[in-house]
Amino acid sequence: MKGLLVRREDILRRLRSWRLKMLTVVGSGICRDHLTDRAKKIIERAEVVYGSKKALDNVREFIKGKFKVMKGFSEAEYSEIVEESKRKNVVVVSTGDPMVAGLGTKFHAEVEPGISSVQVALAKLGVDLCDVVVMNAHSKEVNLREIMHFLKFRSVLILANRRFDIKKLGELKVVLLENMCMNERVREGLASEMELSSDYTIIFIRR
Repeated sequence: MKGLLVRREDILRRLRSWRLKMLTVVGSGICRDHLTDRAKKIIERAEVVYGSKKALDNVREFIKGKFKVMKGFSEAEYSEIVEESKRKNVVVVSTGDPMVAGLGTKFHAEVEPGISSVQVALAKLGVDLCDVVVMNAHSKEVNLREIMHFLKFRSVLILANRRFDIKKLGELKVVLLENMCMNERVREGLASEMELSSDYTIIFIRR
């Protein structure tokens, strides 16, 4: 009986592992040539590939099956993808790295990393990631009190869009990196004198 239970648990574990492999979230990187060889192979094996238009454009040449543009990014859409992954090999492409303000936390699935905009920005700035606090202003409010607290210990990098009120940073000196790997623009100055013109903006504040 004990042997049967062990075998049953082993079978269930293998089935769970097999099902997880049916859904993979793949980081496409920011630039077109950022995609890793491992990521290319995962996408090529997929029966269906999901992603934003920007993400799919980055990987289109490696898609052998069907592709579907994600539009709502809602819980309902995520659930539909999970259900489809029970029948097919599904890949969700996340721009940059899935675990840096990406889609990696939206699914219980394997994650294939990519190069994020954070890494690209810090490489341009010559700053080590371990010396920075990263804040995501796309999905939640980032307040000045939090920023000033973190600046006591680290430099701060904020992922922002044009709706972010940079004026609230006052006289802090900032570097803006906009549209990386597209029409890149880098500006530096006082936050009070800046305007955000892109939904793909990184704000860097040196400690």
